[in-house]
Amino acid sequence: MPLITFTGFPCSGKSTWATKLIEALEQKIEHAKVDNGPGHNYNIKYHTDDSLGIARKSYRESVSERQARGNQISAVRRDLSRSTFVILDSLAYIKGFRYQLFCEAKGVSTPHCVVHVINSKETVKNWNSSVTNESHIWEEDLIDQLCMRYEEPIDSNRWDSPLFTIAASEEDEQLPIDEIWDTLVLKRPPPPNNATLVKPTSGNNFMQELEKQTSEVIGKILQHQQLSTIGGKVIIDRDNGVVIEMPATTVSIAQLQRIRRTYIGLNRMRSVASDRITPMFSDYVNRNLNSDD
Repeated sequence: MPLITFTGFPCSGKSTWATKLIEALEQKIEHAKVDNGPGHNYNIKYHTDDSLGIARKSYRESVSERQARGNQISAVRRDLSRSTFVILDSLAYIKGFRYQLFCEAKGVSTPHCVVHVINSKETVKNWNSSVTNESHIWEEDLIDQLCMRYEEPIDSNRWDSPLFTIAASEEDEQLPIDEIWDTLVLKRPPPPNNATLVKPTSGNNFMQELEKQTSEVIGKILQHQQLSTIGGKVIIDRDNGVVIEMPATTVSIAQLQRIRRTYIGLNRMRSVASDRITPMFSDYVNRNLNSDD
């Protein structure tokens, strides 16, 4: 019945969490069968790029990528029914594609949700390098391209809502199975997304500090690029020796904002002392800019 769309960077852990979701849904269905409760007659259909015969290289060219998305849409359309969970485990990185999926679910009057598996580009590259199945390996330059093109889901968009966010690299991260079941089967409104919860730290509003300090770091980088030649060092905090080493190429505003949004997404669910936000984010920017070389 419901449609569950996974989205995230390549090799970000989507399939791992999709497998966990399938196992949890199967347990929920078995439990519902005891008293013929809601969801007792549901089954599960799971689609991945591999199961649909979509090669990694399909995302390199626009023509082959459109064909891949068409295959994904067709599989979803074929399996959507009143008693089937349809799980699409793919990049789903284009908001227009997620809107198409939303319309497919809406067209058969079935609920849907989006599961955003968050990870940094550095981490997904590291995970990709450890993959042993050659057909599952992403070419590194293609990872760079897809991360640059990625359009993050926003829970204020109706096609991205309800939105459940999973920080894949967090050891204690838990699958929000109860919230997903309640939303899709019991039709209860979801609780506030973990990624939007405000957490206090040292008497300050953590999210406000996170937004403010990361924005200031990006502002200093942009100012440096306006006043200096390519490369060099951006002094973020002279007193504490916080410096960002700029690459030998111009870094676009869009690229910097993507780095900032990813960092904020990764850190929304943790509390960090306010005086550590700037140095930690600067270190993160350094590592991402170096990995782009």
